[in-house]
Amino acid sequence: MLVVGLTLIGLSLSATSGQISGKMVSVADGDTITVLDAEHVQHKIRLSGIDAHERSQAFGRHSKELLSNLVAGTRVVVETGKADRFGRSVGRVLLQGRDINLAMALGGMVWHY
Repeated sequence: MLVVGLTLIGLSLSATSGQISGKMVSVADGDTITVLDAEHVQHKIRLSGIDAHERSQAFGRHSKELLSNLVAGTRVVVETGKADRFGRSVGRVLLQGRDINLAMALGGMVWHY
């Protein structure tokens, strides 16, 4: 019975998890990007676990610049499993294995939550 329960949990986790690969085409702010996949579909991505200053707040522009410098024009992989209330995919952005969400936190331009 335990094996069946664990198997069902594993299936439900894999059904909700996903991966988006593509070219990073725009940065809205320090925690939101747009990725263009191989089928030319744009995906708005909210970086999980961090919250950036808004554009109108102090350091908002600096936060956006840091994210742009990290990923502009590159090919990224996004590990995602949920969407936020605005319909954006929420996930961890990876650039050649580097965790961009963590890089933003270490850069001091976002809050971690």
